[in-house]
Amino acid sequence: MGRPSEDHVKRPFGYAIVLFLLGAAVSLAASLDAAGHDKGRTLYRAKCQFCHGIRGDGKGPAAESLLEHPVDFTDSKFWKDDVTKKIYETVTQGKEMMPAFDLTPDDIAAITSYISHTFKNAPHDAKGGRGDQ
Repeated sequence: MGRPSEDHVKRPFGYAIVLFLLGAAVSLAASLDAAGHDKGRTLYRAKCQFCHGIRGDGKGPAAESLLEHPVDFTDSKFWKDDVTKKIYETVTQGKEMMPAFDLTPDDIAAITSYISHTFKNAPHDAKGGRGDQ
C-alpha cells in the first residue's frame, strides 16, 4: 500500500470544516433567537403586561379599569388574521384604549415573536383564561 493521495487527506478535512461552520451557524442562529426572545419578553413586560397580563390573557392589573378589555393573546381568534401586521399597526397607531408606542420595527418584531411563541397555543381554563403551565 502506498501513501494516501493528497485528495484523500484534503477531502475529509474539508468535510470537517464544512460541518464545523454549519454547526457554528446553527449555534449563532439559536443564540440570536434566544436574544430576540429575551428582548421581546423584556419589552412585553415593560410595555404590554400591565394591561394584557403576565399570561397574555388580557387580564393585567389595569384591565379592569379600562372601558374595553385588552386583547387576549391566548384566544385562538386573535391568531386568525395577519398577526404581524395587526400587532405592528396596533403598537404604532394605537387602538381603542391602547395608546401608540414609539418603538423601533426591531422592537415590535421582538414583541411579536415573544407573543407568538409564548401565548399562541396556550391552553385555556374553563373560565376562558389561560391555564397555569
